[in-house]
Amino acid sequence: MEPIIELGRILWANAEPGYLEVKTEEILKRQFTAAGFKIEKFGDFPGFAATVDGDYRSKRFALISDMDALPLPGSVPEKYIHSCGHHVQMTVLAGTAYLLKEQGLSIVDKIAFIAVPAEEYIDFKKRELLRKEGRISYLSGKLELIHRNVFSYPDYVISMHSAAFDKPRYISSVLKMSGFKVLTFVFKGKAAHGGAAPHLGINAQNAASLFLQACAFLRESFNEEDHIRIHPILKLARNQSVNLIPDFASVETYVRGADTKAVDSTVLKLRNAAEGCAKAIGADVEVTIEDGYKPFKADLQLHNLLKKTAEEENIPFIEEEYSSASSDVGNISQLKPTIMLGLPGANGKFHNPDFKIVDEEAAYVFPAQFMVKYLEKIIPTLTR
Repeated sequence: MEPIIELGRILWANAEPGYLEVKTEEILKRQFTAAGFKIEKFGDFPGFAATVDGDYRSKRFALISDMDALPLPGSVPEKYIHSCGHHVQMTVLAGTAYLLKEQGLSIVDKIAFIAVPAEEYIDFKKRELLRKEGRISYLSGKLELIHRNVFSYPDYVISMHSAAFDKPRYISSVLKMSGFKVLTFVFKGKAAHGGAAPHLGINAQNAASLFLQACAFLRESFNEEDHIRIHPILKLARNQSVNLIPDFASVETYVRGADTKAVDSTVLKLRNAAEGCAKAIGADVEVTIEDGYKPFKADLQLHNLLKKTAEEENIPFIEEEYSSASSDVGNISQLKPTIMLGLPGANGKFHNPDFKIVDEEAAYVFPAQFMVKYLEKIIPTLTR
């Protein structure tokens, strides 16, 4: 199984941002073509479907993997790191396909292996440029593929992600995950000399800081059953001088939650708070709200068959009732029966420069072997 492990190492070393996973795509495409698969592209951006006959539209099952990485904080020039473990997903995607072909299993004919770009909802400026060029319509890869009808063809979608449970080997399944909206609050004030004439300015940073306090005080108004999460960050203008009253400050946050109505209600609370805080300081505020991802819901039939497979293979199975994390696979789950498998082998420090694989065999090889067993169970069961 060394080739599978080596693929994981190579993908780790070639981390790239969403919609720009050019090297990543080439590495994966070589793996699939070498194994006898045919590649179909979706557009002028990274991402493809690999099938035995070059017709992903005829497949009832889609096994999908994310491709993108996250920025490495403090890196100059900017570098990226697979600190969410997407290289694991890709390795398992290719490893599963390889094992199915190696073992001569006919079920491979019924599967589309899909590599999807841009799961992380970041790098908006770069993605907006691609949208202006007409190469994409959506800032997220799965939303773009939904728009292009890629997920109108399979009957079932199987996704996966590295997980963080304290066991050497396991398979987990999350039943529900948060959806979210993206909010940006731009506070505008008036610049003035911070020492000689601060009274002539209007401090946008103070308005934004007051708003951060309002965010903290609003937290007690969130119903725990809605799993509302906000995580605002404050930004000033580039090269803001210490002796100049800031005339610009922005606060960005997601509003995550299990229920769309609860998310919308929280968005309204934050908008009202931002407008009140700006008024209190004498500043103005512009509020931008963008749809993010919809809440994820696992298909119970796929979930129960996953649990049964794990039990039959004597593999620990962990049922995760809820995760406050979010993924664009949530949008797919609103359209088609979908599941997300949790995979072992990582240290669990997601979105963190310290994220790493602690057991390569458990992260790369074991999940691919298990996926074959799972597909052997669900495909005959669901195609009767």
